Amino acid sequence: MKQTSELEVVIKELKDALKVFNKITEIKPNDKDVLEKLEKFVVSASNLSSVFETLNDIITRAKDIIAKEKEKMSYNFKLIESELIMELKEKGVPLRECSDGWRIKSIQLKTKPQSSTVSISYNNQTIIGWTRVNSKEDIKSLIEEAEKLLFQFLMPKDELIDIFWDAYKYARFKSGRDVVSIFDFYTEVRLLQIRRYLEKNKPDAKITKYTEFPKWAFLYNLDIYRSIWDEIPKNKRLALQTGSMQETMQGKGMYVNGLNPDDDYKIMCYVYETKEGV
Repeated sequence: MKQTSELEVVIKELKDALKVFNKITEIKPNDKDVLEKLEKFVVSASNLSSVFETLNDIITRAKDIIAKEKEKMSYNFKLIESELIMELKEKGVPLRECSDGWRIKSIQLKTKPQSSTVSISYNNQTIIGWTRVNSKEDIKSLIEEAEKLLFQFLMPKDELIDIFWDAYKYARFKSGRDVVSIFDFYTEVRLLQIRRYLEKNKPDAKITKYTEFPKWAFLYNLDIYRSIWDEIPKNKRLALQTGSMQETMQGKGMYVNGLNPDDDYKIMCYVYETKEGV
């Protein structure tokens, strides 16, 4: 026979203690017997001090149980996390510990031990939101899912170079400046993807591709672009520029350097053309 846990007991006690208040929700002003129902409720709730005392006792116990459960959950999660990291290290997988989790290959694994949940990001942009895990296999499965998503959004090398260059030119034309905002650049990249898709198909074609291109997908392609620098024609090379502290604080930049866990994240605010020989 299954043993009833402390958690189940305290939840049942809370529900029972609150039943007296639940009854008032069943009373409607236009009920034919509204007075009788109301009187019955008032009588049942006449000794509220006793009800509140009982509730207070249950809530105090509930707080203790919650604290114990969180501690247990945290302990179990840390065991799972330790097993995973040990396995990855043995396999030689590049990783690095961070303040809120781990950087593993190209992804960022954020952890909340007390709730036994993880989320996965790229350059601080969430790919998979907070998810409850019960084993290292659960975490590995989420990592694999995030890596597949990154790969699905990876642009072919030639297309990447051309779209980035054209996007910069459009952003430069609209702003009238040689140094353009990374957000304006991102917008133009998205617009160009759709433009190219329509040019390859009929103008009235249903857009089944590029309707989504999250920031993490853009930043992944941006980091890939920077990693193939030597393969980019010298007359189409784009570089990134940091902003002032105020611009960074105002959220005018995006994180880069997510491909390798050994590289520190940097916040970049602008995109510009490098001149030949630079």
